Amino acid sequence: GCKWRCSVNGIIGTVVEHPLSDWSAMENFKPPPVLPQNAQRITGDWESERKSIEQAKKRGELAWGHIYHGFYFMRLQYLRGFTNLMCDLIEEPPQLWQLIEIIKNHTAEMIKKYLEIGVDVMYFGEDLGTQTSSMISPEMFAKYVTPVYKELMQPVRQAGTLVYLHSDGHVLELIDQFEQAGVQIINIQDLVNGIDEIAKNVKGRFCIELDVDRQKIVPTGNRREIHNLIEEEVRKLGDPSGGLSLIVGIYPPTPPEAVDALCEAFRKFRTYWWD
Repeated sequence: GCKWRCSVNGIIGTVVEHPLSDWSAMENFKPPPVLPQNAQRITGDWESERKSIEQAKKRGELAWGHIYHGFYFMRLQYLRGFTNLMCDLIEEPPQLWQLIEIIKNHTAEMIKKYLEIGVDVMYFGEDLGTQTSSMISPEMFAKYVTPVYKELMQPVRQAGTLVYLHSDGHVLELIDQFEQAGVQIINIQDLVNGIDEIAKNVKGRFCIELDVDRQKIVPTGNRREIHNLIEEEVRKLGDPSGGLSLIVGIYPPTPPEAVDALCEAFRKFRTYWWD
C-alpha cells in the first residue's frame, strides 16, 4: 500500500504515501503474500526461486536467500512515515507492537522458506545510519530493533547458514548489537564510518564487505585518488586469513574514467595478501 516517488530511473526512491499514517487503518491492514523478493521487487514464486538456487549450487556458487531491503526498521517507516514512527518509539502505542509482530512474522516466514531450500547465506538489508550517527540511539535500537533481529537471525545461524547484514550510513555505535543479534558478514560504507574506525571496531569480528565510497572520491576524484583509496582499504582492513571483500555501486555523476580506475585498482590489489 506504499506509494513511491523516484527521481532517478532504476533507483528505488522514497515512500510519499504511507498506508498506516493513521492508526485507524490498522483495522483492515493485511500484509502481502510471502514471496521471494530482492530490494522492493517481487522476483517470482518459490518454485522458481528453488530452481534458481539449485542451479547456483551446481555452478559452485554460494546460494543466497534475499530478504527484501528494508525488511524491518525501514518497513516501519514505509508504513507509518518517518516522523510518525519517531513519535511512536517514544509514545509506544499498542498498535506499534502489533505492527512489529506482523512485520516480524512475515519476514520469519520468508526466512523459513529459504532455509528449507538450503541457502548458504541469508541477506538482510536496511539503512540504519545517517551521515554522522545511527538513525536512532543505541538505547532505542536495543529496545526495538536488536530483539527482532535476534529472533530472525538466530534460526539462520542454527541452520548453519551465514548471516549477512547490509546498512548504509554511520552505524559503528551499533556494531556490538549486530554481533549480539548474530551477524557474521557486514556490508558497511567506508568513508562515512571511517576506515581507521572500521579497522579498530569491526576488523576481526566480522567478515567485512566494504561498500566503497560513492559520494566523494569515486564520482569526482582522479585516478590516483581512487587508487589510493582502494590501497588504503586493502592494507588497513585486509588480512592474510581473509575477512575482506569490496563492493562498489556506480551512481550519477560517476564518469566512465572513474569506473576504469576502480577496476584497475581492484585488479592491482585483489591479490595483495598473496603477493
